Amino acid sequence: MNDKIEAGCDLLVVSPHTDDAEIGLGGVMAAWAAAGRRVWALDLTRGELGSNATPEERWAEGVAAAEVLGLAGRVQLELPDGFVDATNPEHVGAVGSMLRRLRPRWVVTAPEPRRHPDHVVTPALVEKAIFHARLAAWRPDEPVHRVWGGGAPLPADTPTWQVEARFDTCPVGGEAALLVDISAHWQTKRRALDCYASQFARGDGRRATMINEPAFLEEIERRARAWGRRAGVDHAEALSGTAVPLVTDLPGEVWC
Repeated sequence: MNDKIEAGCDLLVVSPHTDDAEIGLGGVMAAWAAAGRRVWALDLTRGELGSNATPEERWAEGVAAAEVLGLAGRVQLELPDGFVDATNPEHVGAVGSMLRRLRPRWVVTAPEPRRHPDHVVTPALVEKAIFHARLAAWRPDEPVHRVWGGGAPLPADTPTWQVEARFDTCPVGGEAALLVDISAHWQTKRRALDCYASQFARGDGRRATMINEPAFLEEIERRARAWGRRAGVDHAEALSGTAVPLVTDLPGEVWC
């Protein structure tokens, strides 16, 4: 279906808020960017309902994190924070429009879909947008957005795009479809998380939240070590989904 149209990026990580991609998949993003893959982040909202920091401050932190991770690009939409809706045609159209411009091979949602309503609904929104992005008769309006100036520009729009595979960040205790060794890139992920001082550090008049408790970052590392033990490595991140590989021979990677 992508006749003679080349992919614009290899991996697109779609998240409700700027910092969610790093929480869920910072290691994968760093590892694959270091391997020469074109990795983009798509933030659905500006995070205007966040307890700490303005949207501009959060965007500046996201730009700094993108530089640390080596991302090819980062784009932020203006869907309403706290009210992302998979049944809203405008929200589906906003994501679908970006899919047709970025033309990703793989799409992964982050962080894991729990607790926050935007986190819960994002996988369904992305799946619907992926389906509609294949339909030539579907012509959504281009959404309001901003692009990280230090990364690549947005590619031109295409009439249709078919994603090869879609995954979600796998929750602890979930059934992983894929484990990614991030051991060599764990410290890069931590440096990217450190860029979000407004979200993960207390003091300076910041409101206390669940994610600026020291235990939150400790839990992120425990997850990475838990998945790593499953894979026989120091740190790993896990993806869940229904996509399966097509192979012609035994793969070179270790299966665990």
